[in-house]
Amino acid sequence: MKKLLCICLLFLLAACTSDNGEEKATPAASPHINKVNFFLEVSGSMAGYLNGATDFVKTIPNLLVAIEHKVDSGRLKVHEYYIADSITPFNGSTEEFISEMATRQTAKEKSSEMQNMFKMIADKTDSNDISMFVSDCILSYSDAEVKANKEINREKAEGGLKPLITSTFDKLQQKNNMCASVFGFMSDFNGTYYTYQNEKIPIKKGQVVRPYYLWVIGNRELLKQFNAQLYKLESFKPDLAINFGLFDKSITDYSIFFRYKKSGEWETDGKALTDVAVSKKQSVQVAVGLDLSALPPYAQDTSYLRQHLQLKTDNVDFTIANILLADDINKSDLKKNELDDLSNSTHLFIINIKDVYKPTAALQFSLPLQYDTSYRKLSIMDDRNVANISGKTFGFEYLVDGVRAAYQNPNQDFISIDIPIKK
Repeated sequence: MKKLLCICLLFLLAACTSDNGEEKATPAASPHINKVNFFLEVSGSMAGYLNGATDFVKTIPNLLVAIEHKVDSGRLKVHEYYIADSITPFNGSTEEFISEMATRQTAKEKSSEMQNMFKMIADKTDSNDISMFVSDCILSYSDAEVKANKEINREKAEGGLKPLITSTFDKLQQKNNMCASVFGFMSDFNGTYYTYQNEKIPIKKGQVVRPYYLWVIGNRELLKQFNAQLYKLESFKPDLAINFGLFDKSITDYSIFFRYKKSGEWETDGKALTDVAVSKKQSVQVAVGLDLSALPPYAQDTSYLRQHLQLKTDNVDFTIANILLADDINKSDLKKNELDDLSNSTHLFIINIKDVYKPTAALQFSLPLQYDTSYRKLSIMDDRNVANISGKTFGFEYLVDGVRAAYQNPNQDFISIDIPIKK
């Protein structure tokens, strides 16, 4: 009897733990943020942002409070740090940090060595952390190096500092799929500005506006989650937003619209064009819907798409006759099934097929992954005249170029479409 009972228990155990002899896989838990680090640069060039009722001292404190109270349902604690030539933890609450930020003295005449600060932040960021870094992001060598060569920051920004930035983010990327976002803001400035030669220029409030930047670093999935919640905060209104490494999968899906803008003879089985009949007198036109909502805003722009789409015409002679936004389509022109396809599309590509060279072929077009370069408009390489520095940051293009170089992948596409064709 005992033996029979043991056999029954073994069968019950097997039934609970297996399916056709295999254990059922436990669904992977969604990644979650354990900690938010906040690094405030306090080298000399930051003093003018902290002096008086500037936009900076209104925006950053409100953002910190909003993150603690609203992001992840108020679950997160922000851990604050000061950073210059080293990292100094702040031992207190966020409210106490905000109070001290208004009175803390910045490091006098310390250069902003971005390459070193990013390296320190990267080393401090664990796989389940989000790290935020606020800085004016002025590329510079150390005070001693600038004193020895007044032109070193201009001469070596591209060939010396940029590669160091790339190296740091290369290593960061290899660390648990770490990615980065940069958000730019503008603030009034009341204090001393340091030129690329470390010469001092006094600036009064209202004389110029100065950019400052919030970098957010973290694991790809965590960063996506965090950024999505940042955009919902009332206090988060950046003038610049660029993501590096967040896009990881080419858009390959599409919908073929059978009636809308159709011309010529062709049929479809849903994902392929069949019975395509092209002649010298009659080309074929077909509308294809794509959901490009995962792309950054600049890559969704129809002008950008027209300029950068790459068509492969080896076996099909075709052009993109037009690119339309789904929101602009007159829905009365569509049948019910096309309305369903339209609801799942952001753009309609109107394709004109002039010739098909083989019995079976394919419509193939792609959009290479290229990062937005509008940040270069914020960069300046001679900041000695106060009239030229409003809204500009010395060497900023080489800083962001360095980050972009770490994440740029020439073999990756935003869009990769392959539509089979049969004559």
